[in-house]
Amino acid sequence: MRAPLSPELLDQIGRAISSLRYGTVQITVHDARVVQIDKVERVRVAPAPSPDLTRGRVASDPPTPDRTSGGHRTDGR
Repeated sequence: MRAPLSPELLDQIGRAISSLRYGTVQITVHDARVVQIDKVERVRVAPAPSPDLTRGRVASDPPTPDRTSGGHRTDGR
């Protein structure tokens, strides 16, 4: 059986984990020894309204009243 992980190594792993909001910490082991610690941080971005490219409108735009029939048009006219 191998010796337990050193306090310094456990501290490095703990710092990698505690410094992330979203992401992963990957520990690479060779011959029962930790040889690498990788940290990948992800940044979550709030989605913007998606444009309706077929009609030149933004999907969040309200429908335009159709004055000829009293209904609502969805083509932006």
